[in-house]
Amino acid sequence: MNKITDRLDAILTDEFTKVIESNRLAKALSPDFADLRLYALYLIQTYHYTRHNPRHQALVVASDRDLLPGYARYCLRHAQEEWGHEMMAHHDLQKIGFKFDLDLWPKPLSETEALIAYLYKISQSGSPYARLGYTFWAERCYGFINMSLKSMASKLGLDSTAMTFLVAHSSIDEKHALEVEEVVSQFVRTPEDEAAVTEVMLTSLRLTVTMMDAVFDRFSELKEHGQDQDQILNEFYANV
Repeated sequence: MNKITDRLDAILTDEFTKVIESNRLAKALSPDFADLRLYALYLIQTYHYTRHNPRHQALVVASDRDLLPGYARYCLRHAQEEWGHEMMAHHDLQKIGFKFDLDLWPKPLSETEALIAYLYKISQSGSPYARLGYTFWAERCYGFINMSLKSMASKLGLDSTAMTFLVAHSSIDEKHALEVEEVVSQFVRTPEDEAAVTEVMLTSLRLTVTMMDAVFDRFSELKEHGQDQDQILNEFYANV
């Protein structure tokens, strides 16, 4: 029988295959469709949800549940290492000309807020190992999307200095992917905990895809109408 990480990997591979074959992604990567406005919309939402990652990771330990010391130490160390990663998205936005003060930025989309709220909820209730499902896919997604990233970079004329969240961040996540695999193997022992990890892995990935679909749909409306609902974005678009 396969170990738990093999089972998770098999499920994740099936799910990412659906993502990669989606019509929206295919259209976003088609010639002459996407531009820097789509990339900016993506980075803004990435900033919004990423800044919460260390906070709800630490909440796993702060909640009133019994944890093995080794797992608690992992959660706190991982929260510390994730702190500030949203600034990579901030940096990339600045590199493409989005240099507005943070207090003027567009608010998170409702789909982004749904993802954030879900991760806070599962971090403080239910199985204390459930959040590992989110980490499991988030830290290893680059193996599935690297070709798409290279294609997007080529089409938009971006170099690595404007893609630090997607490129430089991936090298950090390679280490984290190995760590979370070890932690899952060590601490997730019961069928109930494995089921919780699997559910969070799939649900959080699907919520993230829903968020990305919302970004795509907003960009499609922009291409059709020429204006965005947010004035700051219109100011940015006028200069790219």
